Formats: sequence, C-alpha cells, structure tokens
Amino acid sequence: MQPSSTSPLGPWLHRLGKWFVHQRLTASALVGAVTILCTLAMVNRVQTDGVPVDFTPQALFIDEGAEIDRLRAYEETFGREDNTVVFLVQDLPATEAGASALTALHETLEAVDGVEAIDSPVSATILVDEGGSLQAISPIADRPAKDAFTLLSSARATRRLLVSDNADTMAIRVRLSSAIDRVADLIPRVEAVEAAALTVSLPPGASIQATGVPYVRSEITQKMVTDQATFVPLVALLFASTIVVLFRRLWLGLAPLIAVAIADVWALGILIGGGATLNVLSILVPTLVLVIGVADGIHITARYREELDAGHPPAEAMGHTLQAMALPCFLTTFTTGAGFASLWIADTSVIRTFGTHCSVAMVVTFFGMLTILPTLLAWIPARKVLHPGASGAGGLAALGQLDRFVARRPVAVLMACLAMAVFAGTVGSGVQSNSRLLEMYQEGSPTWNAIKRSEARLSGVIPMFFVLETEVDDAFQDPDRLQRLDTLEQMLASEPHVLWTASMASHMRALHDILSDGSTALPDSREAIAQELLIGELAGATVPSGLLTEDGQTARLMALTADAGGREFLPLQVRLNTRARELFPDTSTPPLLTGDGMLAAAGIDRLITDLMSSLGLMFIVILATLSLLLRDVKLALVACIPNAIPLLFTLATLGLMGTDLQATNVVSFTVAVGLAVDDTIHFIVRFQDERSRQPTIPAAITATIRGAGHPIVLTSLLLVAGFGVLTLSELTSTRHFGILSSVTMVAALVGDLLLLPALLHLGRRFVRRPRSTTS
Repeated sequence: MQPSSTSPLGPWLHRLGKWFVHQRLTASALVGAVTILCTLAMVNRVQTDGVPVDFTPQALFIDEGAEIDRLRAYEETFGREDNTVVFLVQDLPATEAGASALTALHETLEAVDGVEAIDSPVSATILVDEGGSLQAISPIADRPAKDAFTLLSSARATRRLLVSDNADTMAIRVRLSSAIDRVADLIPRVEAVEAAALTVSLPPGASIQATGVPYVRSEITQKMVTDQATFVPLVALLFASTIVVLFRRLWLGLAPLIAVAIADVWALGILIGGGATLNVLSILVPTLVLVIGVADGIHITARYREELDAGHPPAEAMGHTLQAMALPCFLTTFTTGAGFASLWIADTSVIRTFGTHCSVAMVVTFFGMLTILPTLLAWIPARKVLHPGASGAGGLAALGQLDRFVARRPVAVLMACLAMAVFAGTVGSGVQSNSRLLEMYQEGSPTWNAIKRSEARLSGVIPMFFVLETEVDDAFQDPDRLQRLDTLEQMLASEPHVLWTASMASHMRALHDILSDGSTALPDSREAIAQELLIGELAGATVPSGLLTEDGQTARLMALTADAGGREFLPLQVRLNTRARELFPDTSTPPLLTGDGMLAAAGIDRLITDLMSSLGLMFIVILATLSLLLRDVKLALVACIPNAIPLLFTLATLGLMGTDLQATNVVSFTVAVGLAVDDTIHFIVRFQDERSRQPTIPAAITATIRGAGHPIVLTSLLLVAGFGVLTLSELTSTRHFGILSSVTMVAALVGDLLLLPALLHLGRRFVRRPRSTTS
C-alpha cells in the first residue's frame, strides 16, 4: 500500500527510508556516536555538579519578586528557619542515663561539619527564682534528671518547642548552614547529621527519628531519583514483554523500546549536559519520552509490518513507512511540543522550565524515533517482521465489530460518551487545589509518623513569622507597641494549626511573671520594661537573638505550625496580614506573614492555577497547529473534542480517590493532553489519507480503524500496564501519576475508537476530501 502523499517531502522521505535499509551499518555507527556523546555529557555533568535535581521551594514555587527578596533580607538578619533538621527523641527515661544520652546526642551533632547552631534540652536555659535570687539555669546540667525533665516540660521557653507536655518526646533542632541552598548540597549534610545521631547509644526503649523540612526535601529527592532508576527500567521491561507478546515477534517487539530508550538518552544528554536542572515536574521528562516515544514507535513498526505484508521488499517498505508516518509523528511531536512550549508564558518559573525541558525532549524524541527505529528495523530480516500466520485476525475482527456498531448507532455512541463526560465532570467538580509538606508520603510511613508525632506532642516543623520593622532604637520597650505585639501573637497562637509562638512580648511576659510573683500583665511603662530586661540579662536570660535585633528596632514574631496545607495557610495569611497592618500602621514596611512554608503554599497555589490555565492555552495551540498542518479547521475541531474526555476522567479519578489537586499530580493533566492527542492524531492523519482513496467516509473510517486501530489499542494497553507498575511506589506522587495516567489512556481509547468515529459519521457532510497531505 503506497501512501497518497504528493508533498515534495514525500520522495525525499521515501529515499531516506531506503537509505536506512541499504546503509544500515553507517546509520548504526551514527546512532552509536550520538548516543556516546550524549552519555558522556550527562556523566560529566553529574560528576561535576552532582545529580542535577532541585526540589527546594526556591526552585519549585518561589520566583523572583518583592516577597522573596524581603524574605531573603529577613534571613540575612535572623538566619534561615527552613534549614533546621529536627530529631525526635522518644520515650527517653527520666534518669541520669537518659540525660547523659541526650547530652551525648547534643555534643555529637554539634561537632558535625555544616551545623550552624543547635537548640535542645541540653542547651536550654530557664529563668528560676532561687530563694529570692533570680538566675538562669541549665536543667539538664544543674538538676537531677527527673526534676530537669519536669522543669523543661513546663517552662514557657521549652514547652512544646523542645519537650512535650509529659516529657515523652524531646526535640533536638539542628540548624544547618544558611549557605546550603541546593538539594544537591543539602542531602550530604542531612545524611551526615543523621548518621552522627545514630552513633549515639540510647537507653533501652528509647528511639530517635529525623524529620524537619530539609530532611523531607532530601528524602523526597532521593526517593524520586530512586523511583526513576527503578520504575523506568521496570516499565521498560513490562513494555518489552507486552509488545513482544502482542507483535508475536521478539526483535520486532523490542525495536521500538530500544529506540525510545536511546532517544531518552539523547534527550537527557542534551538537557543535563547543556546545564539543565530538573525540578519536581521535569523529573518526569524521561517517563514522558518513554511514553510518547514508544507510542510513535509502535505506530511506525506496525506500518512497516503492514507494508511488508503488502508484498513490498524491505527497502521499499521502509521508504513507504517513513513517507506515511513522518506527518503523524511530526504532528504528535509538534502539537505536544507546542503545547508544552505554550507554558513559557506562565508566571511561575517551574512551569516555564517544565515547558522548556519537555519541548526540547519532544523534538529530540521525534528525530530519534525517525532515525534510530528505522536503523534497528533494518537489521531485522523481513520474515521475522511479517505477521506469523493468521496472527492478529481476532483483534481485527473485534475492531471490525466495533466499527460496525459505531456506524449503525453514532448518535447513541455520542450521547453515551457525553453522558460519561458529564458524570466525570460532576464527580470531579469538588476537587480543590492544596499543598502539604507530606503530600508525597503514604500515611503510616516513618517520616509521616514523625511529622504527625511532632505535631501531636511538640510544635510541628513548618516555620512562619512576622517581622516588624521600625526606625526607633529599642522600639519594643514602648509599652503600647509591646502590647500590640502581644495582641498579634495571641491572635497567631489562637489559630488552630499554629502550635507554638515566640516573640519579645512572650519573653517579656515570662520574665514579668517571675519578677512580679505570677502577674499575667505586661509592664506598663518603658522604665519598668527596661529594668526587668536588665535584671533578666544580669541573671543570664537575654532576649533570644532570633526575636529582636541588637538595636531593638526590628522584632520578629515566630510560629511553628502543623502541616495544614495551603488551603488553610493562605486564608490565615490574609486574615493575619490585615490585622497586623491595623495593629502596626507605624512600621517602616507593612507587616507580612512570611517564611518559606508560607511562600511555598502561595507559590504552589499559583503553580496549580497557572498550570491548569495553561492547559486551556495548550488546547488552543494544538487546535491551531492541527488546523494549519491538516489544512482543515473542521477536522481539527473534531479531533480536539475527544481529547477533553481524558481530562474529565482524570479529574473524576481524583474526586473518587478523595485526593486534592496538588503540584505533584497536576502534572498528570499535562500528560493526559499529550497522551490523548497522540493517538487521535494518528487516527485523523490516517483517516485523511484513507479519505483521499476511499469512495465514502464510512469506508474511510473502516479502513482507518483497520490500519490505525490495532496500534492505538496496542499502545493504550501497553501504557496502562506500564503505568500500573508505578502504583507500587512508596511516593504517593508516583502512585497517583500511575493511576491517573492509566485512567487517561483508557478514556483516550474510548475517545479515539468510539467518540471520534461517531463524530466523523455524524459530521460527514462537513468533512471534505483532502486535495493533498503533507509528509
């Protein structure tokens, strides 16, 4: 069967296909050389800079701007709060052995390179009244263990920050160097402090667990890299076995998979070797290349077999294959790449980067599949490509029955598909966006349990704070300003997800409580405040450095919170910012509740909104591209309609799972567009080709289903099986990606083999016979 293309590119592609067969040794050498160069570029980058992935909030969700500049300025003054690894020491006995183990832990961690400071029960000082003499003591060093633990669990300075109410859980807060910003630098530091902690022997029954924001970032990064290293080969193995079974030929089945694996190396070599750093979205590029590349590879392989079955010699068959498949493969690549390129206008840098990485990878994959796969196929003897006997007849018969069913009842099929779409949209309408630190963890995992224990017993691990800036020395020794700070702190502390707060006001309140025999009021004059602060300083109880600058002009109100998520944090920020600005109209800059946790919540919310908005633009770009290249706007519109169904079913699946729309699963919607549109393009291009030869539209649809239906079903089954493997991952992000992508493929199959033919049958008077098609 010869393609009907009359484009000037047609003869050139035909000659290129024949060249791959006649010059397969030369082609193989060229493919090998490019592969070696890309591999060396990748290896050199990894050896120089480490694994090029970055999942910090700065890389993920926080762009340049006033808020991030302001946060970094505050960190210059007070230090970073998001670089604190928290060790939970559980069930430590209130004995001298327990106190000694705690001291050993503190001293061991303090000696680790890269540790900036440590707050623990060992370093804590508490102000006490000793027979009328005020003095700051270190309970662990100055009191018997049982008394020390009791004192630490009740003192305002340490209760819930370092010691739980009943002293069954203690925290050692290890602040890493503020200069450590990249995850690649963070991972070895986190590993070093964790390894050091595990060298300390604890009394029987006691245990230690690392947690905190940097620990979670490091662990997630390592797990995601491990997932890629584990599941990509596993999926490739499953793909290989499935393709071999369905093609019933070993080397023929392996050829598209080997080709896409080499194309993956090319794409990663160009990206990583070129200096790209992958983030939580673009880490999926290898999977996207595998998915989209193998789909095109199966279509090319199936067409090559079809040409050989028609009696063409291998060189001629390869020429016809490239002539016929260049356009649909170009369309799948170009529309997907153009869709990803449309993300360049997004507000968040992570989406722009994701769009760039995917666009580059799609272009590389296109050229890879049109060069690597023909080279591999050229080495397979024709007799090992042809259908073995009557193989595939059953599948073609089933597709024929489906074709006849849709032809007889196109209206019923259309209404059924629309009903399913409405149902899916209704189920998914309640899904809301959210973001949490633990969103990638399964409930019950060690890190999940540690964070939850920290929230239940202590103060949580997510920091946020207000900074109140004035131009007046010792501004917060003014009783009115101090009272306003106390009011704001009480408001913050009353929020249900805020577990601990600290400020100059609460320090002053604790000091005044001791000096005035239990008074709960703040001092009512500047002189009284200054006097009490001096008494506290002489006793060894100064205002913590993180709460007030040396000149007294700038104060900070600190908070630690539960992992409530952006849905809770963002309204909280709005409420408290409004109230803070009412309380402090005299600050040099308007008060702002900030911190990496808060900016990450706001950034993720923007990211999700941005990415979902970009999906609409992706559809517009895809429609425009199809209209231009197919030269038929009506046909392009028809082709776009079935691609909305997978998105609705993906959303409905989230609703049925009771899962929020998070940064880690919103990528599935982008993948859904790419997966859905690819098979649709193969169907539409084949239909347009058949329409130029067949006498009627129903005949063209039948010929299209017979020719393109089998590889469409094959790729769909293949990808469902491959994505199913991802559900075995420990990370919910990978599990959800597997589930949602599998649902996408099933919904796309329904759209391509039921809804799309029904639309073509019903719109036959609008579908014109093409005059020519490009290749």
